[in-house]
Amino acid sequence: MQAIRVHPSPSTPYSPTNPAPSTCLHLDQNIPIPQPKKPGDLLIRLKATTIVRDMLTWPETYAHDYAIIGNDLSGTVAEVFPPSDSSGSNSPFKPGDSVFGMAAADRGGAWAEYVLVKEDEIALKPHALTFAQAAAVPLSAQTAYEALFVHGGIAVPALSEDSTTTTNKKTTSPQGEITTRVLITGAAGAVGIYLVQLAAAARGVHVVAATSSNARNAEFLTGLGADQTVEYAELEGDGYRGAFDLVVDAVGGDVLAKCWGYVKGETSGGGGRLVSVDSASYEFVEEHRARGIAREGVKALFFIVQGSRGELHYLAEMAERGALRAFVVGESPFGEVREAYERANGRYLGHGKFVLTV
Repeated sequence: MQAIRVHPSPSTPYSPTNPAPSTCLHLDQNIPIPQPKKPGDLLIRLKATTIVRDMLTWPETYAHDYAIIGNDLSGTVAEVFPPSDSSGSNSPFKPGDSVFGMAAADRGGAWAEYVLVKEDEIALKPHALTFAQAAAVPLSAQTAYEALFVHGGIAVPALSEDSTTTTNKKTTSPQGEITTRVLITGAAGAVGIYLVQLAAAARGVHVVAATSSNARNAEFLTGLGADQTVEYAELEGDGYRGAFDLVVDAVGGDVLAKCWGYVKGETSGGGGRLVSVDSASYEFVEEHRARGIAREGVKALFFIVQGSRGELHYLAEMAERGALRAFVVGESPFGEVREAYERANGRYLGHGKFVLTV
């Protein structure tokens, strides 16, 4: 098979602090096809995968030389274990099934014609999405799902039989009042667009989407279900001090540092939560406590997405009902991975992910 591999440096080893340039990405030929070896293994014939910003700074990228990176995937099942011609296979999938999912963060391997995954890492692809659109969902949307519903304390929205609209439908509590105020930073980014959609679908949640430019993103974000959009400078006004039950940050840096002031602390009702999904902010709680900017009474954390077939199935159902939209900002074949990686890591106008196709 062909696969995109990260070639090692001929001199100083690459690492998260000395990341490889895009020129280290090579489309290599005649790579052995991985084989299912134990129950739960599935071999997927890839149709599409994605480029995530700063992938070449991730520690997993340098776990070994000539690594095949990539997590998001969509494609068809090529082989199950035991093989389809053997008796006793209890796999919920069969060869030919169209699927989407996410290879585990510590394994990757999706930048290849064939990728080995676990049954719990994929689900049937929603018919409403193309293979490219489906590939853009798993990593970002499952991150959003876990940030809101696993770590953020928000109840998972029920999928009612009449959820067939093409945009998210704002709902409130049975009494009609707003019960939870949520702030999302980086709302127009790859994870943010799913944070907005999923939060907007939850009952009684008021969603405030923060963006660097209302002129560029306000209409788009309100179309996803945001109740209000704000630019970062506006958040520094007194009206937002301690105003949110949950803040989900997808930016990091100075924006994340200021988020402590927006979430409820001991003096503003308590019980507030601050969750960061920015990959460079994995030690932000300890760092901010050392700097004296962390607030008492706030439950704060960074997490790495786990993912599951149950989450993917839920997201697929939302997509089928028109309640979850996927966005692809550009598509490139494997042979143009270097150029595509540079585009994905540059400044561009658009919403969604860059997709690589086989």
